[in-house]
Amino acid sequence: MLRGAFVLWALLSATPACAQVSGSATLLSDYRYRGISLSDGQPAAQLSVAYDLPGGAYAGVLASSVRFAQPGGPDALLLPYVGYAHRLRPGLTWEVGAQYSRFVGSCDWCYAEWYAGLSSEHFGGRIYYAHDYFGRAPTVYAELNGTHVLSARLRALGHIGALRSGRIDEGDDTVDRYRYDLRIGFALTLRACEMQLTWGTTGGGDGFYSRDQPYKPPDRNAWVFALSHPW
Repeated sequence: MLRGAFVLWALLSATPACAQVSGSATLLSDYRYRGISLSDGQPAAQLSVAYDLPGGAYAGVLASSVRFAQPGGPDALLLPYVGYAHRLRPGLTWEVGAQYSRFVGSCDWCYAEWYAGLSSEHFGGRIYYAHDYFGRAPTVYAELNGTHVLSARLRALGHIGALRSGRIDEGDDTVDRYRYDLRIGFALTLRACEMQLTWGTTGGGDGFYSRDQPYKPPDRNAWVFALSHPW
């Protein structure tokens, strides 16, 4: 992880003056990741920084507080990522990239993930692959995200995702390895911040997420409020 962090730092340090730098600070009522709460249903704080280079390469890092049910579990997440995006035609772009989830305090659940995606003005989709998702098993996750402008400041949001995990143990057929998540809501842009209110639900089995994991079996439904200050 230290080597990966150094490579990311070197890339960002070498960013030319014409690169676009952006970031945000966010407070959430619950940090839900692919339908799973990584904050044990409690509020979380996040900070992100992103660099977009003129040639299409990009890099960044997300830092988030996490709260796991297991005593002594990690209490923070660092997620650095790098990627490359290329415009096929106006309004349509493909991308490839990699990211690494580093849980501070314990690396038992750390994992690397690769992704490829396609996006347009209102829709974007990605497919992710992790060899040891949360330190356990090979996993493929696919998602589709959409946004629709309702007014100058109000947007409708939508997300649907599907996860398939491999066998955790050889010959183990007792775990339902398929899971789905859905999220819908609204985003309101104000002068200095953005507010989001979303409702999410999940389907499929809980087995992969509930055995020997640092969090509790996930709630199926949840409302999440987020307040973000971008720059």
